[in-house]
Amino acid sequence: MDSLTHIVLGAAIGEAVLGKKIGRRAMFWGALADTIPDFDVFASPCVTNAQQLLVHRGITHSFLFVGVMSLVLGYVLSRWAKSRCVSRGEWTLLFFLGMFTHILIDSFTAYGTGWLEPFSTYRVAFNSIFVADVFYTLPFMFCLLVALIAKNSSGRRKKWNKIGLVISSCYLVFTLVNKMYVTYQMRAGLEKQKLVTTDLVTTPTPLNNILWTAYASDSTGFWFGYYSLFDRTNDIKYFHVNKKDDLLKPYENDSEVKLLKRFSKGYYCMSKHESSIYFNDIRFGQLGGWDAPDSAFVFSYKLNKNADNSMALNRSRFKTSFGDAFLALVNRIKGR
Repeated sequence: MDSLTHIVLGAAIGEAVLGKKIGRRAMFWGALADTIPDFDVFASPCVTNAQQLLVHRGITHSFLFVGVMSLVLGYVLSRWAKSRCVSRGEWTLLFFLGMFTHILIDSFTAYGTGWLEPFSTYRVAFNSIFVADVFYTLPFMFCLLVALIAKNSSGRRKKWNKIGLVISSCYLVFTLVNKMYVTYQMRAGLEKQKLVTTDLVTTPTPLNNILWTAYASDSTGFWFGYYSLFDRTNDIKYFHVNKKDDLLKPYENDSEVKLLKRFSKGYYCMSKHESSIYFNDIRFGQLGGWDAPDSAFVFSYKLNKNADNSMALNRSRFKTSFGDAFLALVNRIKGR
């Protein structure tokens, strides 16, 4: 999830665990705890762009890291913090819950989270929520701000913090139930068009859980479709994207490409724009695919020598502006 969401979630957990003992400072420590797993971004200068994709949400997002670091930080804070009313166990609990909820909520997105590292490279990804979802974050943040304004000893503070935690947790459960319903509709759409595929993956589009995209693979590429909960019919129109593996032949032994294949779990397609070759991870969708099937993929890694892939997001290739794409997204969410 995005940094703001982690800060809000962490602050709420901090308030729930230590708010009664150390007041508003608990929110700060909770927000810090929930942010720690993302410190892996500081490894960026030491690795290549492709390696960073696997470093991020790797070992720092594992159960091992959460367990060890919560014990270490619990001990350090109990010795360093001036407040003697908080025990080592309470500090440990705060950091454990902060970091654990971080890696838990990250697993709901398409990126995947290395819960079992370093023992396994498998990435857990439920694909039920976009990395930034306003319907999850904004109501939660509103409740937290109300709690923040309230006095330390006020029951209102505890009440609103609890409301925020309950609403956000219920929303996560809703995304899982919603995914099951959408997957059923998407699969029915494939059968209706008599498309022969080997698997089906559904994932929400940016900022919401109403409009979803699905992709299913066949022998030459992927079938893509979009479905909104507000669509008047379930007549889903699928379009095909060729995988174009032939564009990868010059890079068969390239170590970066091997990492990209592993990162994408095989869900990729190749494209060529002018003289540049792009490796597109389709799990992150298209910017405007709900409106124009030939839209560029959000995650596009340029394979040309000395290419800058620090963000793997080549904005210059998008045919429409972000504003136009967002307006099209909103209109598509409303249904046909």
